Amino acid sequence: MQINHNISALIANAHLKRTNNALDKSLEKLSSGLRINHAADDAAGMAISQKMKTQIAGLEQASRNASDGISVIQTAEGALGEVQAMLQRARELSVQAANGTNTVEDKQAIQEEIDQLMTEIDRISTDTEFNTKPLLDGSVGRKSYSSNTNVKLISVSDAVDPKKYTIKEITVGKSAKIQADNVIDIGTVKDDVTGIEVPGIAVEGSVVINGETVEINKGDTKDEIMEKLRTVCEYSNIELSEKEGRLNFKTLEAGVDQKIVIHCESDELAKKLGINSLTDVTNSTDPFGLGKTAIGKDAVVTIDKGENADFSATTTVVADGNIVKITDSDGFEMKIAINGTKKDENGKEVEIKQPITNVTLSVLDAGPMLIQIGANEGQTVELNIAEVSSETLGLAHLNVLTQDGASEAITMLDEAINMVSGVRSKLGAYQNRLEHAVANLDTSAQNLTEALSRIEDVDMAEEMANYTQKNVLSQAGVSMVSQANERPQNILSLLQ
Repeated sequence: MQINHNISALIANAHLKRTNNALDKSLEKLSSGLRINHAADDAAGMAISQKMKTQIAGLEQASRNASDGISVIQTAEGALGEVQAMLQRARELSVQAANGTNTVEDKQAIQEEIDQLMTEIDRISTDTEFNTKPLLDGSVGRKSYSSNTNVKLISVSDAVDPKKYTIKEITVGKSAKIQADNVIDIGTVKDDVTGIEVPGIAVEGSVVINGETVEINKGDTKDEIMEKLRTVCEYSNIELSEKEGRLNFKTLEAGVDQKIVIHCESDELAKKLGINSLTDVTNSTDPFGLGKTAIGKDAVVTIDKGENADFSATTTVVADGNIVKITDSDGFEMKIAINGTKKDENGKEVEIKQPITNVTLSVLDAGPMLIQIGANEGQTVELNIAEVSSETLGLAHLNVLTQDGASEAITMLDEAINMVSGVRSKLGAYQNRLEHAVANLDTSAQNLTEALSRIEDVDMAEEMANYTQKNVLSQAGVSMVSQANERPQNILSLLQ
């Protein structure tokens, strides 16, 4: 028997320490509800669980991102619903204006309402925002640049690959134009009361411009005649100006569908107005004897097509005035607007008469709104929303003041309504996709959370049984340490 080293007590105490350590861990698991509280509890399980937590947090945030994307789409689509309602109203007004029972005043009232509708469409285009980000002004569309300031890409479809496209040559479309050879010479007329010669025309008669009649009365001054002519010209989107004393007629838009038809019933009146001889007439005819017809020209665009060219062999080019569409299979579409004027060295706007050559159109991959719908890099959805304005809808110069204009407006508005319907359909497809993405993200997060629970969470029933076992062992260990400490007392009996 030994008294310097109580081996029994040491053995019992070592076992008690191990039991108490295990009991502490069991208590920690029961109090936290986690099987892994420290990396030492399960090194591999800790690494796996942390990656799962990262994915779960990312998926939950991605779900919120997708929900924000749905809100963006709903905001844009709601605004387009109002645009479409206004287009429907404008079409109704155009049908009304096309009826021959309307007076000039009636058509002017209709035109004023249509003008207000177009102004509101443009306002919606610029002011519709989500979190201060404009949605319908083209800033959520593909970014594109042109090497020539007179050539602008209005819109590109999703099927247009991001790269550079070269247009070899552009012949600018022309407006219909008529310029009188002779200056206006109204002359004078005797005042009926005083008998004094005063400025005024001595003849009367009518001038017909695009089917609209201008009545010239005896004694009308030059300013009064110019006002009458200008008012009627505005009905047909014709700009009337006086250049070096001569009348100058020009349509606001270019294209073969733009025309000016002028007829004067009186040869003497035509001479006074200087329109008995008309020049600068494109594709002119003389159906009335005393008048001319001028027709504009569409732009002509030349591109390289083929295997090694920027455009495929099946690409087609269609021009409507100075608006050009380049289309191909699989939804490829580029819409280009050409400015037919430029500033000369004196800062004055002049017509572009020479062809524009070698224009490079750069379509970038940037621009569309990217919605992060995944927990990892590159898991995004592009929202590409085209600009919706009176210009891109082809309604910048919508005019129903004449019979022909009202009839043409009906077709133009039909096309615009179809364009807006196409944009809304695209947004609806985006929304359906994102709603499915949200459902998938929520399901994935739920399943990953369940998997994380199996790795990280403690089985409370099993751990409670383990705790009870360790607790009993701890109590037994304390008792055995006490018994081992009493054994050296037996040595005293040998010393007595």
